[in-house]
Amino acid sequence: MKQQPDYTAINTFYASRYKQWGYSPKSLGWDKGNQQVRFDVLTSQYSFEQKSILDIGCGFGDLLDTISKKVSQFDYTGIDLSEDFIKKAKQLHPQPHCRFFAEDILTFSPQRSFNYAIASGTFNLMLAGVDQYNYIEEVIKKTLQICTDGFAFDFLSDKVDYRKEETFHFSPEKLLSIAYKYSRNVMLRNDYMPFEFSLFVFNDDSFEKYDTLFCRYKNQK
Repeated sequence: MKQQPDYTAINTFYASRYKQWGYSPKSLGWDKGNQQVRFDVLTSQYSFEQKSILDIGCGFGDLLDTISKKVSQFDYTGIDLSEDFIKKAKQLHPQPHCRFFAEDILTFSPQRSFNYAIASGTFNLMLAGVDQYNYIEEVIKKTLQICTDGFAFDFLSDKVDYRKEETFHFSPEKLLSIAYKYSRNVMLRNDYMPFEFSLFVFNDDSFEKYDTLFCRYKNQK
């Protein structure tokens, strides 16, 4: 990606909503109240017990509640472009196993690696200055460099009845083709909302030749 993304419009969008709504899913752009559905889907394929999670575009760190109900011990790092969101997240989640940083994933330089990355609603808004698909591929490459096991991202689908001017709707087919560049072990879920989908990419795509089953799949049995 030769050009750097221009986050000005995105920062303005979220700053305006935060000023209006404060600590609320509406500040994050979730007007229909389906945030928990997304969290349940994005965490459906992983076991987080004693694992480390990177939450990209973490907002207020609300994903923590979902993970805490699933496992007792884990390590969480949230990053977001919005300093307002990060400040509030630190107030809401002062636990020692939780850390928050006002960072861009493309320039984020963590001191450690993570097991998994999750991004909920992070890529919904139109970016200026870059091709949206090139940008997502750069994010995927960076994520797989710093996460050992894989990631789960959700997206607005281009299979929609209408679009807002400020949002970007991805082609599931195009994102699958990008994902397959980095792993043969991928999953796309479009079974929970008609106009959104989640993409899962697992780093481990090894398999046994005698049965051609992914080793990760067999280890889950």
